[in-house]
Amino acid sequence: MEANVKRIVSLFVVLAMMVGLTLGISTTTAATTTTLVLTVGKVDYKLDGVTKKGDQAPEITSGRTFVPIRLVAESFGADVNYDAATKKVGVLLGATQFEFTIGQKAAKVNGDAVLMDAAAYISKAGRTLIPIRFVSEKSGLKVDWNDKARTVTVTTKAPITTTIKVGLVTDVGGRGDQSFNDSALRGLEVWAAKKAYVKGGGYTTMTDAAYTQSLADNAPDLSNRGIVPLTNIQPVILESKEQTDYIPNLTKLAEDENCKLIVAVGFMLADATYEVAKSHPGTKFMLIDAVPSDPNTFAPLPTLPNLVCFLFKEEQCGYLVGAIAGMATKNNKVGYIGGVAVPAVQRYEAGFMAGVKTTNPTAYGTDGKNVANVYAGSFTDQPKGKQIAQTMISQKCDILFHAAGATGNGMFEAIKEAGGPSKGIWGIGVDVDMGKNPNLYPEGTLTCAMKHVDYATWEAVKAVADGTFNPGVVTLSLSDGGVTYAQDNVAKVLSADQMAKVEALRQDIIDGTVVPPTDPKAVPAWTPPSGF
Repeated sequence: MEANVKRIVSLFVVLAMMVGLTLGISTTTAATTTTLVLTVGKVDYKLDGVTKKGDQAPEITSGRTFVPIRLVAESFGADVNYDAATKKVGVLLGATQFEFTIGQKAAKVNGDAVLMDAAAYISKAGRTLIPIRFVSEKSGLKVDWNDKARTVTVTTKAPITTTIKVGLVTDVGGRGDQSFNDSALRGLEVWAAKKAYVKGGGYTTMTDAAYTQSLADNAPDLSNRGIVPLTNIQPVILESKEQTDYIPNLTKLAEDENCKLIVAVGFMLADATYEVAKSHPGTKFMLIDAVPSDPNTFAPLPTLPNLVCFLFKEEQCGYLVGAIAGMATKNNKVGYIGGVAVPAVQRYEAGFMAGVKTTNPTAYGTDGKNVANVYAGSFTDQPKGKQIAQTMISQKCDILFHAAGATGNGMFEAIKEAGGPSKGIWGIGVDVDMGKNPNLYPEGTLTCAMKHVDYATWEAVKAVADGTFNPGVVTLSLSDGGVTYAQDNVAKVLSADQMAKVEALRQDIIDGTVVPPTDPKAVPAWTPPSGF
């Protein structure tokens, strides 16, 4: 029995260590010390003098002592995830990640294979019990055993400071795509961590003025959303040059960098993110623009307890810029350039076509055949984007909209070379306010269909920092600040009456009286609102 008591002592040393490390979201823990008192054979325990009641006592099986990991860990705010499908348990102990599988002795510590002395199991009460020897070597805090009272008292060291590592894996467009990758980077690096990226690597701390300016430039419509810097956020960025980089990059952030949250930017990372998240239950993941699906049936895959997917109603902001394009065109000819035909890009297309159909049926034509519509097949081929735009301009298209990532930068290049606004030719950007980017063509940017990937990323980081992370699917829209359109040069082209009509359409979408289609194939049969 004495040996078992010693094992219990060893385990709760580690659990106490877990407490100190995982509670450190702010610069220090809330209290000077944290004291945990447990009594052998009883479910009741004390945390900082407050009696708490558990629902599972430690068990001794085959000479091994097993402890209910979730009961104890979560009482201290530790991070525990369990995937019922794979029977994997993940525990985040500050910078150390433990992963083990029910019924197996094989486990991992920070990605390295280890062997436990006994396998974890599920109790009759449905609680996950782990063998103490698995974590007993992580001792180091003050532990007292009271033989008479049969209590173990563990006292944490304080204060403890914890840095929250947040990883981000870009799509192949990478940093500098002027689109959704850059938007996600801004949400993590600038808005969450208050850091300015230094070309070549590294960061500098932003001034308050620079932080405020970033919000003013990129999110004037989000001024009421409470965006503020978060405490002790450390970004770790890995850029993907090829699609084959996705899994290695995600895995490296989970295992080598021990990130608490990993952000995967873009639909193309869906399969890789699901695979890596499933095998790393102790790490939380955010996937942008996609919900992982079965490759054969296209049905959504089962929700993982450590994965949140953020989607956007691109069709809503696409619709508004389409309505603007329909009113702005002088030649009654507009064009749409898509990158790759993934759902998000197709939602932009559907909304844009419906918007043009609403305000200018002539420019839309029969079944949309008057709208020049070309997919480049790439998010990174700027010369291809330029070539497509040049062809459209030669066909008298005077308003061009792209949802093509860095490929779309070539569209602005073509518009500039063709004379831009001096020739009545305008471009419409995507994802971010490209009219604020001096490296593109702000004077030739009519408007932009914006989706706040930056805001979504900041929200996910905040949820992890606050301990309010919830898995599942979050869809952002006009009503909650997820999408909008940029003002840029709209007032130079549209009349006050026309601008009022655009705002009326915005409100109709928020109210639900106008519902833009999400599938381009549905646009011909879609009936636009009257009055335009």
